[in-house]
Amino acid sequence: MSILQGDPLPDVKTTTTQATTAPGYYTDYLSNLARAGNAATNMDPSQMVAGFSNLQQQGFGQTADAASSYIPQLTAAQQTAGDVAQGVTQQDINQFFNPYTSSVVDELGRKTQQNIQRNILPSLKGMFTASGGMGSQRMMNATGQTLADLQANLSGQQAGLMQKGYSDSIADALQQQQLQNQAAQTQGNLAGSEQQMALAGNKALLDTGAIQQAYEQAKIEAPLKQASNAAALMRGYSIPTSTTQNFTGPMPGAYGVSPLAAVAGVGSLFAAGKDGISAATGVGKAATDAYDWITKTYDKYTKP
Repeated sequence: MSILQGDPLPDVKTTTTQATTAPGYYTDYLSNLARAGNAATNMDPSQMVAGFSNLQQQGFGQTADAASSYIPQLTAAQQTAGDVAQGVTQQDINQFFNPYTSSVVDELGRKTQQNIQRNILPSLKGMFTASGGMGSQRMMNATGQTLADLQANLSGQQAGLMQKGYSDSIADALQQQQLQNQAAQTQGNLAGSEQQMALAGNKALLDTGAIQQAYEQAKIEAPLKQASNAAALMRGYSIPTSTTQNFTGPMPGAYGVSPLAAVAGVGSLFAAGKDGISAATGVGKAATDAYDWITKTYDKYTKP
């Protein structure tokens, strides 16, 4: 405070708000994001998810067939294994022995008879004709003995061949049974392999179809994803739309009455008093009072 200026007025609280407008590019940016978001949220739910591709539909249709593709081979394997489980039967042996009998034993008899008719009998006839004994008892005995010897020899050979053929047929039947057992195992393995390959092929269809479906889904989500990427560009950047300032303190430029103004005011009171004090006298008295007040105030703030 000075003689020419009074004390500041008491503190006051003031709040000032200043509104601002966001730039056009920012409002346009927000509008574009809003349109993309509205378009995505207002879309028909059935259009938000890509449908199954043709390959997936094909894979779905083939899944049941692929899963059951083992059945024919497994059924065949069970049938073969069932036949093997019955053991070697006479029928199994005969399927080897009968052809052997026809092609070996019977063929030996046929060739023997052919040799008798073509060689043995003509030779006997020629021999007895040359000696003049054609048709004799001697010729008949010799022919009968020769034929009996040939038949006995043939029977012995055929018996040996029959025995060997039967043994070989049993061995062949046992070997065939082993082969059938191996075939049953192979059929069972083929059943599993066929199912695995069918399921693998079916999975390839589904996997490839899933890639196609993902691509279609990406196209559906692309606009919103692009909008999200664009929104990330302005993330953390704020556009102020208003500012508020709070102030607490005396009003700038506003002060109380100064001592000099107070003295002048007092002097004017004396000058206008009823006692008839002159203006000069009133001013002098007021000046004296002001001096005393200033002195006291100075001493108050300067002396300990």
